[in-house]
Amino acid sequence: MNLEQLYLVIVLSVACFVITYLSIALSITLLKKGGFLVEDFHKKDKRLVPRPAGPAIFVGVALPLLSLFFSTLEIRYLAVLSSVSIIFLIGLIDDFRVLSGKLKMTLTALGSLPLLAFGVYDPHPVFPIFGPTRLTLVYPLIVLATIPVVANAVNMIDVYNGTVSGAAVLLALSQIFPLILYGRLGDAILPLLLLSASLAFYLFNRYPSKIFAGDSGSLMLGALFGASAIVTRTEIPSLVAFVPAILNGFYILASIRGIIEHRSIRARPVYLNEEGLLVSSKDRAAPITLARLIVADGPLPERKAALRMSLLFAYSMLLAILTSLLIKG
Repeated sequence: MNLEQLYLVIVLSVACFVITYLSIALSITLLKKGGFLVEDFHKKDKRLVPRPAGPAIFVGVALPLLSLFFSTLEIRYLAVLSSVSIIFLIGLIDDFRVLSGKLKMTLTALGSLPLLAFGVYDPHPVFPIFGPTRLTLVYPLIVLATIPVVANAVNMIDVYNGTVSGAAVLLALSQIFPLILYGRLGDAILPLLLLSASLAFYLFNRYPSKIFAGDSGSLMLGALFGASAIVTRTEIPSLVAFVPAILNGFYILASIRGIIEHRSIRARPVYLNEEGLLVSSKDRAAPITLARLIVADGPLPERKAALRMSLLFAYSMLLAILTSLLIKG
């Protein structure tokens, strides 16, 4: 990586942070004026919070990606931008017209098509101990499943203030460290954009949240993480880092026995007690989630519950880095 490439990576990463930050700040004002507010169910005062931050996050990511494509003419950046754009638009529709769970999962599979059409993947993932593998026939199916699965799994962890943005920061780091370790810093621009956008969003989304992601925001962050894992060939470390989200999705699907839009689930997994603390629901109809399991051993303030979820992703990030060391070895 030469100095010119390093300069481009730094400039675009900083630009992504600044654009996202300013766009979200403006969005908060505009959303409040437009009345696009939703209730924060985990606050005793039932305050109203602007939503969605998705358009602002999308602008912060899309502009650097466009600049990256036109400055390098590398088709992989156009493929990632196309994938992220498709998922963003689907999420935006869902923010204002609720899609069924099955329809949303089906539509988000469209986000995988640019990655397949442009052929920006390598069907030879490297596993610890076993080394490189050849998955020529299977890998396209993995790519097809990755975007909808990852995007919707990230959407499912948007439960407490700061959880989705904090998790996205840690997931980005789980890809950046392996790429540094492998000596491929130039490829780290994609997770760096995810890091910059997520960090800027986190400053507004952390407890107490000033804005919520909406489906357009959380789905898009998940799509960017999934697409980055494929394009940068960090599939295995990314998979390890993503384990908490995978488990959360598995618990939900197993407990409700199917793919259902979360806003159609009447029994909430977590509720507030009279002291304003989060308590695990005793209702058998309530889905099992990480958010519910985190408070299963006793009532917790939301800030602590969110911290526990972030610690799960931090632990998985460290395991992902250790996995990268095994791969390198």
